[in-house]
Amino acid sequence: MKYIFIVNPISGNQKHDHLIKNIHQYMEINNYQYEIIITKARGDATKIAKSFTTEKNIVIYSVGGDGTLNEIVNGIAGSKVRLGVIPAGSGNDFYKSLKTSSRKTRKIDLGKVNDKYFINIASIGIDAEISKNAGIFKKLKFPRSSIYDFSIIYTFFKFKYQNFKINYKKEKHESKYLIVAICNGKYYGGGYKIAPLASFDDNYFDVYFAGKVPKFKMLGLINLLKQAKHEESPVVKKVRLKELIIASDQDIICNYDGETLVSKKLEFKLVKNSIYIYYNQKLVDYIITK
Repeated sequence: MKYIFIVNPISGNQKHDHLIKNIHQYMEINNYQYEIIITKARGDATKIAKSFTTEKNIVIYSVGGDGTLNEIVNGIAGSKVRLGVIPAGSGNDFYKSLKTSSRKTRKIDLGKVNDKYFINIASIGIDAEISKNAGIFKKLKFPRSSIYDFSIIYTFFKFKYQNFKINYKKEKHESKYLIVAICNGKYYGGGYKIAPLASFDDNYFDVYFAGKVPKFKMLGLINLLKQAKHEESPVVKKVRLKELIIASDQDIICNYDGETLVSKKLEFKLVKNSIYIYYNQKLVDYIITK
C-alpha cells in the first residue's frame, strides 16, 4: 500500500508545515511507503489525484478543506484509488459526517451536478450565494475568521428570489425557494446539520426545499437550520431522490462541496458505490493533534 498526501497549504487555519512534519513522523515510524505533494494552484489536486488512478494499492489523503477534498474526488471517482481525509480546512463538513458514521471504511455514493462530482452537499439559493460572495471578502483581504459573517450580512441585503423550474419523479414544480439542498452528507456551511438522517451509502439524496419567506423571517428560518430544527418549519419540505433537474431563465449559482458552478440548468444524479473511503483514526489524530 502506498499513501499519497495531497496538501493544500492555504486551506483553513492549520499550520501546514506542522502537519507535514507529523505526516513524515507517522509514516516513518510505521515504515509506510508514502509521498507528500503540495498544491500550487486551483485544480492541482484533481490533476495530481488523477495521475495515480492507473496504479494499484493507492490511498490518497486530502489534507485540506472540503474544496480540496472535492478536487480529489473529481480526480479519482470511479477508480480503485482509496480516499482518506485529514480535516485541515475551516469547515470540514464531510469529515463531521464521516467521523460519526458507524461504518467508516467502505464504498460510498457520490452526487453529480452536470459534469462535476460532489461527495457531501450541493445547494442553490441564499446559502450558495453566501458561499460565492465570500470570495469577494477573501480578495479584499478581510480576516479569515470574519469572511463568512461579512458574506452573510452582504448577501442578506443583496439577495433576490429566483424562479426555479424543478423536475423530479416525473413531476414538474415551478416556484421560488430560499434554499434547495441536495444532500449526500449531513453537514454543510461549517457545521449546519441540514440533513440529520442522510447516509453516504443508502443510494439516495435527502433533498430539502425551503420555500420563499419574507426577509424578516429569513434569519428565523436560518436559525432553525443552525439548531437542526428546520424540518419543523411549514415552509420546509424533504424528499428522497436519486435525481432531479433545476432550471431557470437566469443563471443559477450552485454550491457543491464549497465550490461554485453557474448554469441555467443543473442536472443532479446520485452515482452509487462510486468511491472507496479509507479511514484510519490513529493516523488522523496523530497528524492533527500531535
